[in-house]
Amino acid sequence: MRDLALIKQYINDVLGERRTEFGGKHVCPFAGPELARDKLMIAEAGDKSLLQLIIDFKNSDYESALFVIRKSVSADDTKAFQAFVNKILRSQGLKDYKNICFNPNDKVEVDGFNPRSLAPYFMVNVAHKKVLSQASKILGNTNYYDNLPDEYLKFLRVKRSSK
Repeated sequence: MRDLALIKQYINDVLGERRTEFGGKHVCPFAGPELARDKLMIAEAGDKSLLQLIIDFKNSDYESALFVIRKSVSADDTKAFQAFVNKILRSQGLKDYKNICFNPNDKVEVDGFNPRSLAPYFMVNVAHKKVLSQASKILGNTNYYDNLPDEYLKFLRVKRSSK
């Protein structure tokens, strides 16, 4: 895949950075470790369709996937694209999986910091709902979400906990 180093750099340097905006935690505490354990499939839509990449992921031993889409997607279309990918996942029997899109055009931010804006491309992360739910619960028991504005929590579909 072209630019694999650029994708890994984004995961390690942006998502793996500890930020005060996220309670001193990594922006995404799970992507870096998955990458390091070779449990994150990284592939690019283009040579293969997104459907074929999802089928490849389904037939692999990877725990999650990150699909690179080299087309610009407007911020207004992020949710519709996520819904589209969820339909593909269901059509392939992957009902227990969901996706999160990293759109460099998204405007959500925490205290002026927008990690999605630093993504080199529009990317789709696919992971098991159980893993995402566990991650959300773990983070919910910390101060990770404390600085996130309600708009960002809504964007992530996370409710503010009352610890």
